[in-house]
Amino acid sequence: MPSQRSAPDFSTIGVVIPVKAFHHAKERLSDLLTPAERIVLAKYCADRVVDAARNFDVFVVCDDPDVAQWARNHKAKVVWQPEVGLNAAVRAGVEFARTHHKQLAVVSHSDLPLATEFEHLISDQSPETLLSSITLVPDRHKDGTNVMVLPTNFDFEFCYGKNSFQAHQEMAKKCGLSVRVVDDQSLAVDIDTADDLAVARQLEN
Repeated sequence: MPSQRSAPDFSTIGVVIPVKAFHHAKERLSDLLTPAERIVLAKYCADRVVDAARNFDVFVVCDDPDVAQWARNHKAKVVWQPEVGLNAAVRAGVEFARTHHKQLAVVSHSDLPLATEFEHLISDQSPETLLSSITLVPDRHKDGTNVMVLPTNFDFEFCYGKNSFQAHQEMAKKCGLSVRVVDDQSLAVDIDTADDLAVARQLEN
């Protein structure tokens, strides 16, 4: 009989979600949405992402009291990170996950309005593969990195910003990690521009 591949233990996996202050979110949509509408949109997307992570321990990285309370209401652990920048926030979240005995971290943007789950990024891989590789889910432009799965015990330098999808592949190779790319429409749409919002609304219908 063929040997069965052992399934990853979800208790050893944490989902890290950096969340910007809701009242500062989506400022690039200020010509299209009112401040109140931008807050509603940011919370809607963040709610979707946290719900998609419902089967894992969730670590919300933030520097805003309202976001921290929102995270607690969702039974997520708060990682307070006053240092400016997404890369610092993700680094703090992954380190927090590591110190809380998580061998793997799923790092997700909070503005993915179509997110439904993260299990499929993990369940088809052996624990051994997951601990020696990085999984990248690019945005729909193949420029940004919307979601990644990586082992927490590597000194991985996060490179969010323009061309982060390529930069993260190069960093993985420097760390000796193999790279797996997963194209996933439900995770590839993030909300930065009016065009992104239109695409999300079209796909949601």
